[in-house]
Amino acid sequence: MIHGSKGAHRRARPDDGEVPSGWHLDGLAISASALCLLHCLALPVAIAFLPALSTWLNVGELFHVLMLAIAIPLSGLTLILGWRRHGSVAPVVIGTVGLALLVAGLGFEGRTSGTVLTVAGGLVLALAHVRNLRAANMARLAAL
Repeated sequence: MIHGSKGAHRRARPDDGEVPSGWHLDGLAISASALCLLHCLALPVAIAFLPALSTWLNVGELFHVLMLAIAIPLSGLTLILGWRRHGSVAPVVIGTVGLALLVAGLGFEGRTSGTVLTVAGGLVLALAHVRNLRAANMARLAAL
């Protein structure tokens, strides 16, 4: 909020130079989803070409548990705050599906189905955060 000359409050406009409060969290969550996707796609290729690396470096389940420990509260908070700000429930529903796919992927760790579920979950979760950003931007524009 920015104070007007008579003490009244008005919403910040995009040209005010103020970054919307939820933008940083959505951006962080999208980056985390991209990191997850990179890990899921690049690590198996690297391990396939470097067999010695797979015996020395086993990130497996621990990496996925740590990523979920970050993704669940970060995405939950970001998507719920976005819903409260713009009123669109779609990003929350999509994000819940993405998180469920990530959790399901953990149950199939080390199998092709686990990789497929994890990649799909990361993509769906990233989609939820993009939708959240778009809904927040549309709500801000509608308020102008």
